[in-house]
Amino acid sequence: MSTGARGVDLASRAARKVRNKLAALTQLPSFVATPPLVPHDGVREHSRIYVARDGSPTANVDAVLSDLGGIEAIVGADDVVILKVSAQWWNQGMTNVAAVRRVIEHLLERRGFTGEIIVFENTHFRLADGSGLSRAWVRPSERNVDVPGWNKLGDLIPHFREHNAPVSFVGLVDAGESALSGDAWHDPGHTAGVYGGDGRGPIEPGETRDGYHWDFSRTFRLEKSWVDAARTPLTWPRFTSPRTGLVVDLRGGVKRREGRRLVSAGRKLVWINMTTANEHGSTGFTGACKSTMGVVDMSAGALGTHPLVRGYSSVHYFGRGSPSATWRMAGPLAQFAREVRAPDLVLTVAEWVAFEPAVLPAGEDIRHSAATCVRKRTVIAGRDPVAIDSWAVRNLISDVPSKNRRAYLDLDDPDAKVTKFLRYYRQVYGAGTIDPALIEVASERRSAPAPQSGEPLL
Repeated sequence: MSTGARGVDLASRAARKVRNKLAALTQLPSFVATPPLVPHDGVREHSRIYVARDGSPTANVDAVLSDLGGIEAIVGADDVVILKVSAQWWNQGMTNVAAVRRVIEHLLERRGFTGEIIVFENTHFRLADGSGLSRAWVRPSERNVDVPGWNKLGDLIPHFREHNAPVSFVGLVDAGESALSGDAWHDPGHTAGVYGGDGRGPIEPGETRDGYHWDFSRTFRLEKSWVDAARTPLTWPRFTSPRTGLVVDLRGGVKRREGRRLVSAGRKLVWINMTTANEHGSTGFTGACKSTMGVVDMSAGALGTHPLVRGYSSVHYFGRGSPSATWRMAGPLAQFAREVRAPDLVLTVAEWVAFEPAVLPAGEDIRHSAATCVRKRTVIAGRDPVAIDSWAVRNLISDVPSKNRRAYLDLDDPDAKVTKFLRYYRQVYGAGTIDPALIEVASERRSAPAPQSGEPLL
């Protein structure tokens, strides 16, 4: 670097330091204020959910899908089904493997099914070979698998390959690299993947490759101080089915490549979201609403290092500040649901519920310790993610021995993190039910535990 360039760089750093100091001193009270509870429309926002409890993951999935009217009520015979799981963390942090397997079996057993199934997730990590099927896909788990002989989410892959089923698996990879790529992320050896994208940047106009769209014309923006704003571009993925070559664009639907163009494949895209139900330090609760964090591009803003997003925040860091309002990440997540795509069905698989205990046993990892979770044996199904999260917080996680129960999880307290998060999500999305009087549990089964073994119904 030349002397002149070094001087410009030092001046730029000094200017940013002054600006950051001024932003901290002039942060707007509205940025951290509890969002108002927008009045519910008692007719439009009457929400119906389905609950199964006390059975095995398989039995609970069977119960809620039966009460919904069977998988036929959601999926057509020729549909392309994308099944999103939670896989960034293992043990209580991932979607229960037996439940995922059973949902896939229901899809394959659908009468006359000629479509295909693509299981996907962006863990925001990648393996040494570039694959995004990292983290819980490859890291063995001590709990939340519940399939004899299996120990990780990745065991689904050879199982369905051996049956020659129309099921494939895609690990999405962010478009930009990250300043946090060297962080241990509770995996010091990086055996389960390295944080950050592949550095190719966003899909350019006219490109037909897989990757991420970054739409700066629809940036989500919220004023933070007298001198700056939180802002993140709208992002969504495009990926190719490894089995058929069909192209899935979360906003544009199912495409096929025709020369150098992408044209409509004339197939319906159905999205099933299978998530977890855990306490979360930034949002109070991570479940149906927050799970879209595993679909958006986390490198499109700080701490991503791509030059296009300098001055932007990624979705995960959207609410950071001094003081912080991390629950504000609900805004860009709700924008994604409103402007890109929302799931056609949500299945919250609360086999295990995680929390922060008052005392963590010495030497244990808070994200994976058996002391930080309780078994709830519950599956919740529906189409309203706000209602599902609200019901889960009130009925599943409210009694866990968390030291953060009041600060994070009390939906009757306007200052609790989960209250702020769900109110803001609902405000931006324009729909969703928090009011328990408007959440109808259409069925609540308490099942007899089903066998944990047996041949899959393929």
